[in-house]
Order: sequence, then C-alpha cells, then structure tokens
Amino acid sequence: MTRIFVYDDREFPDPDPGMTVEQVKATLADFYGEIANASVKETSRGDDTVYEFQRRVGTKGACPDARS
Repeated sequence: MTRIFVYDDREFPDPDPGMTVEQVKATLADFYGEIANASVKETSRGDDTVYEFQRRVGTKGACPDARS
C-alpha cells in the first residue's frame, strides 16, 4: 500500500512512510504555503491511499456586518 499526496492536480510521492499526514502537510507547506490551512480528503485508488489537500474557501479579510 502506497501513500500518494495530491495538491492542485499534482501528485507527490510519500517523502517518508514514518511521517503522519499532518507532518507531510507541514513539509509541503514550506513550498506551497496555502497547504498549511488546507483540508485533507482521503480516498483509495486500487491498493494505494490518496490524500488530497484541498484549499479552504473563505472570505479573507472580510469584516462582520456592522449594524448600529
């Protein structure tokens, strides 16, 4: 069983099978900063496990509605 990591339609090999998914995420975040806040989706492809990092959609810098 092999782990495959996917971000932005790019596949990355498992850097170290001894690392947790969160540790791999932190390592990839050094190169792709937006991965740091990404969610992780786990799926299977044959005998392999695919971990897909998905950007979280949000409203960066949005202010709450100020009503007086």
